[in-house]
Amino acid sequence: MQKGTMLSSLLYYRTRLAGGRQAVYDCDSRHSYTYDDLNVRANSLAAFLSQKLGLQKGERIGFCSDNHIAFIDAFFASYQNGVMMTTYNAGLGVKMLREFIWRETPRVLFYSPKYRQQVESLRAEYPDCVYIPLDGKPEAGDFCSYEDVVGYCPATPPVYEPPEMADIQMLVHTGGTTGSPKSAMLSFGALYHNILSELLTLDLTSDDCACVALPFYHTAAWNVLTLPLLMLGGRIVLMSRFDPNMLLQMIREQQPTVAMGVETIYMAIAAHPQFAETDFSCFRWMLSLAAPTTRETMEKYWRKNIKLVSAFGMTEAGPNNIVMPAGKMELPELKKRWNCAGKPMFFNNIRIVDENGKDQPDGVPGEMLFSGKLIFSGYWQDEENTRETLRDGWVHTGDIAYRDAEGFYYVCGRKKNMFISGGENVFPIEIELALSEHPAVAYACVIGVPDSKWGEVGKALIVKKQGMDTDKADIQEFVKRECSSIKVPKYIQFVTEIPKNAVGKTDLKTIHERYGYCGD
Repeated sequence: MQKGTMLSSLLYYRTRLAGGRQAVYDCDSRHSYTYDDLNVRANSLAAFLSQKLGLQKGERIGFCSDNHIAFIDAFFASYQNGVMMTTYNAGLGVKMLREFIWRETPRVLFYSPKYRQQVESLRAEYPDCVYIPLDGKPEAGDFCSYEDVVGYCPATPPVYEPPEMADIQMLVHTGGTTGSPKSAMLSFGALYHNILSELLTLDLTSDDCACVALPFYHTAAWNVLTLPLLMLGGRIVLMSRFDPNMLLQMIREQQPTVAMGVETIYMAIAAHPQFAETDFSCFRWMLSLAAPTTRETMEKYWRKNIKLVSAFGMTEAGPNNIVMPAGKMELPELKKRWNCAGKPMFFNNIRIVDENGKDQPDGVPGEMLFSGKLIFSGYWQDEENTRETLRDGWVHTGDIAYRDAEGFYYVCGRKKNMFISGGENVFPIEIELALSEHPAVAYACVIGVPDSKWGEVGKALIVKKQGMDTDKADIQEFVKRECSSIKVPKYIQFVTEIPKNAVGKTDLKTIHERYGYCGD
């Protein structure tokens, strides 16, 4: 193994300090991996890719699978040979997979047999790609099994061109809530500094443990807790996918100390019959990501004396940029700021600007911009969107926020989802949070639709709680008590569900296509 660069030596340094310590517990297979195991597996994978398949630094390997130990193998292997990772959400369907693979041209596709049907439809179109199943024996068209890969012992020491900080380590696909997903390029340096940011901001220690149930095709699964804890010498409980019954079982068995998730996950756990009897005292705090979390959801955990708080970030800028300092604040104080995104994390520079790029004073909303060592390097083969998002070293988030006098940031909503009614800017999140307090509302989403008098007016999509009832007049009167009259939705449409993407973000593109018309 080469130890010539700092990057290629990171796992080696951790292994040297605590090689026999458990690093990953796979709750599906009930198998544990030490840091020594991770080091051996990563080195074998790196050597296999370079010597057996001839991959060079900067070439891509792809994954079409639920969470698997192979993702972690590949991350650390990339430190050795500089190969770039890309991870696909197989649930997007064959059409989107084709688009991604055509754009990113991975040399190797590691896949779960669960998604063999999707892969079969790709083989004829992409015959130059090497296909390797992550579990079981290879079938027709496969190169070998993944066991063969991690069991590879090179006859001669591999020679690599080691990666530099500016090289791209990972392509992560954006959520695509307002358009087609794009491939964000995350450099070795950005990921490295994100790890440091999490460690320095969240006060993580080597005694910390986290269950990872978010999918690895999403940036949060990698960068919020997984990579920081593995670099620190902590422990990861790896779940192939989110299952509330399994997660509650892992809480009882593995005693995780920190958590990250999205509101849909926290709601599913709280609705489970075993939630009430499960002891959560092992947790120091829990982070809720991806979308604003309602007070009602938070209160379910607060009643267990758990610090469930919000954090904010985006694939292109972190992904964690702002977080409530849960370790430094007591629960009563956190409750008072339940709708606050928090304070900036390490290596983040933040501006709040108006339409002309002028910095806004405290208390005045504007678009939130990020710069610093965490930001992405642009979109893969997409100069137009890169220029639109990354300007003069600042990531233009499209999110509207303001800072208060104490340095806490509050997110008001999406710039693209803002609508103008009677000349006034209306941010749907304020109305949605008000609606979340209604006793009969389970979920709410507000969008702007055309109006001949006001330009645009609000339309609320409401999912009722089971067994509860309400009507349009009741909803409108409730919002009127909480917000100014201009923010009362003109249209109220009751629906069975709010379209969301795989990580719990409201799918605004689908919502506007389906419901963006005048009328209830």
